[in-house]
Amino acid sequence: MTRAVRNAATVVVGVVLGLLSLGMLAPSGATAAEDTYTVKIHGGGAVYNYTLCLKTTTTMARNAANNGDRECTGKRNSTDGSYDMSAAYKPGDSVKMDVEMHTGLVGESVTKDNIEITGATSCTISGLVHAGKFECDVPVNSVHFSPPAIEAYTINTNQHGSIRKLLDFMAWLVSAAAVTGLLITGATLASQLRRGALEERTEYTKHLSFVLAACLLATTAGPIVSWLDLTK
Repeated sequence: MTRAVRNAATVVVGVVLGLLSLGMLAPSGATAAEDTYTVKIHGGGAVYNYTLCLKTTTTMARNAANNGDRECTGKRNSTDGSYDMSAAYKPGDSVKMDVEMHTGLVGESVTKDNIEITGATSCTISGLVHAGKFECDVPVNSVHFSPPAIEAYTINTNQHGSIRKLLDFMAWLVSAAAVTGLLITGATLASQLRRGALEERTEYTKHLSFVLAACLLATTAGPIVSWLDLTK
């Protein structure tokens, strides 16, 4: 009887091993095994510092903290030449690249994220700062970096601006001369009257009248300029 039990156990073990070899007893919750996506980077022509980050649908499902959702190179430049980048991959995954161009010494940078490179096996980064280029051996992912936009300087197009300034300056000169003349004439007249030189009072009074008239005329410069419509 012992021999029969042994024979039965041997048969059961053989059946189990056969089923396992056929995959019939594989766990029902098994998922597709992760593979690796590798792309060759050619960076010898990049005359600036840069950082590349490779990511796939598989990696992007991970926690994004500390770049956990992508594989990054760290800061590199032309001296690093060519090298491989790899990231976890499953069949059907979308593959993307984030490109960061470092443009300054205190952390300034320009980024181009989510560049589609699915199917690419080789990518090249090249060019100068603000004029860099990233392209791969698939036709939909050539990216160019452009210099920062500079706002155009707007030139004053008022053709009468200089005329207006000249007229304003002339009006100010006339007003200043009139007031100065009024003060000088008034002071001289007061001095003559104090000394008793009354015979010159009439002459100085006439001069004072001329100065007052000049002051009144100076006050009309602004309205006259506006009426002539020279400064619009």
